[in-house]
Amino acid sequence: MLEAHLKDLVGTLEFEISLKLSARSYAIMLGPSGAGKSHTLKILAGLKKAHFAEIKLEGQNISHLPPEKRGIVYLPQKNTLFPHLDVKENILFSFRARGQKVPWDFVEEVIDTLRISHLWRRGVKYLSGGEAQRVALARAICSQPKVLFLDEPLGSLDFHLKCELVEYLKLLPVRFGLSVLHVTHDPWEASFLAEKVFLLEKGKIIFEGSFSHFLRQAPGVLGRSLQKFFFQKIDSGEGRKEFM
Repeated sequence: MLEAHLKDLVGTLEFEISLKLSARSYAIMLGPSGAGKSHTLKILAGLKKAHFAEIKLEGQNISHLPPEKRGIVYLPQKNTLFPHLDVKENILFSFRARGQKVPWDFVEEVIDTLRISHLWRRGVKYLSGGEAQRVALARAICSQPKVLFLDEPLGSLDFHLKCELVEYLKLLPVRFGLSVLHVTHDPWEASFLAEKVFLLEKGKIIFEGSFSHFLRQAPGVLGRSLQKFFFQKIDSGEGRKEFM
């Protein structure tokens, strides 16, 4: 389990968050742009400093540890694959960097689960958007973290590729023993993936619970502007198609 209490000041935004992420679970953090979603992930991963941060993973305080020793991997939306390496060397990078013997059975399970074995020797520049995202996921999983943070992992993909990648994302907690915290502004992603939803507004978590509970309670927990933001997505022509 990941437990955290964070306080920070971002511009004029007073940021204060407490959250618990269960082991081997898939949680979604929803919220409009500027709510503090990515900021939260980066503090938890050790990539940004906060005025106050108490972060525990499996009961151990990791607040003082550097990012590479926290047991957390942060995967940003932007493609971070190394362009000078092929798919194989990108995926094996963490083992090479640590001087670790490659656990081939584990690597084969990862690439089979994500269905990228046919891309093994392909150059990064020849990958489609969906393929690049799956390779980046494979590289993150092969870092063997306890917690995986996904920052808008589907944001740049078209609807068809989103549907395809969602099927792979669903497998991560059970297949690889990961806790996943996935940031998005799209309630469609939460409807398919979330065991728990955190709703962030102006640096505060204003709702925590299942997606179905979120939909039932939304009129009570959302301000008028947030209701408009979320439900125009669900009720739009494209949203109706996606939720069918």
